[in-house]
Amino acid sequence: MLETAIRPLDDRSAFLSGWAALYERCDSQKFFNSPAWMSAWLSGAPDDAALYMIEGMRGGALMLLGAFTVRRRQPPLLGLREVWFRETGSAAHDDVYVEYNDFLIAPDAPGETRNGAVCAMLDTNSGMDACVFRNTTPDMSHAVRACAIERRLAHRVLNEQPVFVCNLQKGDILAGLSKSLQTKIKRAMRLYEERGPLSVRTVAGGESEFEHVWRKLVALHGSRWGAQSVFDNQRLLSFHERLRESSPGALHLFEVKAGDETIAVLYNFAHGERVMNYQSGFMYESDNRLTPGFLAHVMAAQHYADAGYKIYDLLAGEADYKKRLGVRETVLTSLVIERPTWRNHLRNMMKR
Repeated sequence: MLETAIRPLDDRSAFLSGWAALYERCDSQKFFNSPAWMSAWLSGAPDDAALYMIEGMRGGALMLLGAFTVRRRQPPLLGLREVWFRETGSAAHDDVYVEYNDFLIAPDAPGETRNGAVCAMLDTNSGMDACVFRNTTPDMSHAVRACAIERRLAHRVLNEQPVFVCNLQKGDILAGLSKSLQTKIKRAMRLYEERGPLSVRTVAGGESEFEHVWRKLVALHGSRWGAQSVFDNQRLLSFHERLRESSPGALHLFEVKAGDETIAVLYNFAHGERVMNYQSGFMYESDNRLTPGFLAHVMAAQHYADAGYKIYDLLAGEADYKKRLGVRETVLTSLVIERPTWRNHLRNMMKR
């Protein structure tokens, strides 16, 4: 029988040590569950964050670990008191955007381990207005739904985002695309090559050139998004600095040049047999025949295929380029479980 315990996450060092040990036992070692990611997230949590850990044990062996934040009411009287699974409830901190969100579970854990942990979260936090679970895996979203039904609580799907991936085992990445997209990319290649040869390079987090190429990424991204650039968030930048310190080899900047001019930089995570595109910056121009985004992703996918990786993961979202470059692999679901409190009733009435 699984024994589940929830307590304040006061000793972060001990928690991370347990997380790293359990992660090594897992068959499916996802980057967003890696010790490096968890350490970078915990180190950046607000000083006043009410962090809790959830632990599942069987016969003295660790079977499950997770973390959540209890967010105080904002504003104090009318605001909701919420639980955020592996997030803080603060937009500035949660911009790091965890994906494939789930507990860390041992491969030999009982089948209902995940469900039991979600139910334990609900029971322990019976005074909460809501529990929020964003970007969850199919197994995790199923557990959240099942526990809400078991506890006779309302639950809502906030959004469902497909994940599109490129299968890198097919060899010629460009040849696997639609004829129209092939034509589009080949035309862009010819136009760029008029400026000079196309070249690519990957700069890992531990290399001296990383900072130089990172500045190019930030500049290109900012030229497109302006005040909405994610890189204007200092907390997000600090998170990625910590992530780079913890796992420098996993962080890749993929730079594409036409002659001496940088036309694209992709910020990728390389983990196991998978490469995940997390962020990007492109040099957009008035000539719409130039498609730096499509070109960069295809060249990156080919580069990683040649290096022996198996999947180029475009991560969650329904952007057109993802649909045209990849195939749907899974869906990440964001849900909220709501208790029948007067605050929730008031909020729902105001939304009508």
